[in-house]
Amino acid sequence: MQEDRRRFVRNITAAGAGLAVSGAWAAQGGPVRCRVVDARSGQPLVARVRLLDSHGREVVPAGHPEELGENTHEGDVRFQTRRFAYVNGDFEVDPRMLPLKYQVIKGYEYGIAEGEIDARKLTDGGLTIGLSRWSELARRGWYSGDVHIHYVSPKTCRLEMDAEDLNVANILTGDFTPDVDQFEGKPNGNSSGRHIVYVTQEFRNHELGHMCLLNLKKLIEPVKTVQPYHYPLHLDVCDKAHAQGGYVTWAHFPSWPGVENPLDVAMEKLDGLEVLSVLDPRDFPIFMKNLVPELESNHGLRLWYRYLNCGFRLTPTAGTDKMTTFVTVGANRVFARIDGDFTYENWIAALKAGRTFVTNSPILSLSVNGREPGSTLQLSSRKDKALRIHATAESQIPYTHLEIVSNGQVIAQAKPGGSRNRAEIQLEHPFSKSCWLAARVLEDLDPYRKRGIPFSKVHVDEGTLVSNYYGHRRPETVFAHTSPVYVIRNGEPIRNWDDAQYYIRYLDNSIHWLKTEAKFARPADQEASIEAFQRGKAIYEKRAAEARKG
Repeated sequence: MQEDRRRFVRNITAAGAGLAVSGAWAAQGGPVRCRVVDARSGQPLVARVRLLDSHGREVVPAGHPEELGENTHEGDVRFQTRRFAYVNGDFEVDPRMLPLKYQVIKGYEYGIAEGEIDARKLTDGGLTIGLSRWSELARRGWYSGDVHIHYVSPKTCRLEMDAEDLNVANILTGDFTPDVDQFEGKPNGNSSGRHIVYVTQEFRNHELGHMCLLNLKKLIEPVKTVQPYHYPLHLDVCDKAHAQGGYVTWAHFPSWPGVENPLDVAMEKLDGLEVLSVLDPRDFPIFMKNLVPELESNHGLRLWYRYLNCGFRLTPTAGTDKMTTFVTVGANRVFARIDGDFTYENWIAALKAGRTFVTNSPILSLSVNGREPGSTLQLSSRKDKALRIHATAESQIPYTHLEIVSNGQVIAQAKPGGSRNRAEIQLEHPFSKSCWLAARVLEDLDPYRKRGIPFSKVHVDEGTLVSNYYGHRRPETVFAHTSPVYVIRNGEPIRNWDDAQYYIRYLDNSIHWLKTEAKFARPADQEASIEAFQRGKAIYEKRAAEARKG
């Protein structure tokens, strides 16, 4: 792992060495102008810049505030003791501060540039830093989005999106945010080209759980008050969102599955789960965790796998839950492959179809028998004996494994290598029952645990490598995961008795909580809630029985 880190630093330093120098001037007292451009076209690029003086102290470009508060309207960010400035193609520095080390970042598909602004190497008063795009996902119809953003104006969000190379930003208004007047029920006016800002809604109940409601045409009440009771349930909210073409994904699922999530899944009210948000997917729930059976062995990723093993098709989504300057937009993002033109509606349609992968750095691909994530393969045991699986991953930040997962079990893995940490898997895999398959990228957790990195703590001073470059609310390891490809053999559904039984126990815990701790305005509301949860439990019981028959 340490060698991976050293190689990573060598690679980005080499990328910075590829800058075009337009030369030496600074001694005459004027500011030093630096330009960030596309290395191929020479066109200016919006980007995120970090500057350090010879003593390792943070320096900000001219015109940027020296001190940065938590509010995100200022257009800069600071995280893990690192200060970054968003620059619109160029920036200026005081020549008396030279030499300065720089770091320039623009999302996942541009090479990170690192180098030095040195008066001896400048000409005509400036320096041009070229960034090289090494991935072109949009050319293949893949567009990235952050489904969970707060406390940022659409105008500032657009600047940050450009700098982070993010295509879709969903700003969520809700009971705790002051921006309900920004909701329009359509893309915001600051949208253009390959960047769409949409103000929509997070619906929250601190115990039942939180949901991101995307593509709303009108807000769902109550908006500005926290629900004092635990009825009505989220089932009704999901129906209201779907009635207007909305998309419902459970917010920050690993940290907060809450009371109601297993019910909403059973009733097939959720389109997706925000698998990558706020907490590392392999860490354990930290809110309402007393309801989660066998908590110590059921992290967020496994909880999602258990749903898939019960036959529920839940697309993974990703968001940052950005609320402060300590998080960058798109630090967690979901890529969706669009059919046709890039529009918000088409992007939502791709989410619904499951043509997605989530990531905090790696670029990931998967095909099964030539079909992409979200697809269903109807196969026969008479004719089809093996599955052709192909997966690739590349990442600027080092990781440990590329893996193929089938029904929650790893069936193949490969180690990365080369300047982009590329890994590839090709295999023919025999199958004897219906299954789901997905590709994932993981970084080893042990080195961070040995260092005592507090994965559940917000805004740590020193986090993981990927969080140091991209900024997360809590430390995250390098992670990416595709949506599944579903393989149905002889028409038999995907079922697992143990996983169905697990969620029966989860709902038993939820029902006990409704009876003993939940708050209701009327006894009839409590009765209706318990009845709904019992219906959800019956669905898992039915799927457990189907697994037994299979």
